[in-house]
Amino acid sequence: MALSSRFVGAVSSAARSAGAALDSLGASMEVTRYVERLVPSTRFVPHNGVAPRAPLSFVSPSSTLVGDVTLAAGSSVWYGAVVRGDVNPVSVGANSSIGENAVVHVAKIQGDLPTSIGENVTIGPGAIVHAATLGSNVLLGARAQVLDGATVEDNVVVEAGAVVSPGSTLRSMTVYAGVPAKEVRKLK
Repeated sequence: MALSSRFVGAVSSAARSAGAALDSLGASMEVTRYVERLVPSTRFVPHNGVAPRAPLSFVSPSSTLVGDVTLAAGSSVWYGAVVRGDVNPVSVGANSSIGENAVVHVAKIQGDLPTSIGENVTIGPGAIVHAATLGSNVLLGARAQVLDGATVEDNVVVEAGAVVSPGSTLRSMTVYAGVPAKEVRKLK
């Protein structure tokens, strides 16, 4: 696995270098100089010298990863989603999925809070995870929100549109719904 990851990294680096050389050559032949800085590779945006890491993960061309973000192998970030590790780190476990237009962020002003997402987590479209901890095997429904300092333990379902209040803890093997999120039933 490590050899494969190094190979992919080396090939990616070589392709980027070749692309930059071709771009430079093309620019030197232009009569009127034009420089386009917005390219698909800007979906990986370094912040304070720290670049996102997503080896062996799928990151859609229209999504954005900023700063100290780490995606484990097999994870995915879908169209329009934003994962921002600008003032604290964001870590995403293996085989987790961040849905379309979802936002994952961290906090610094109200507390020094990173975001941690476990393995086999599905974050639905339009959902927000802000400076929170999600365990493994969590399903976060569409447009649900998990706010600052909240903890969602392993094997939890948070239904669509639910809002998990700051600092709260959702217990394992349970389904939550509502605003604020309340226990609906136990998982079988």
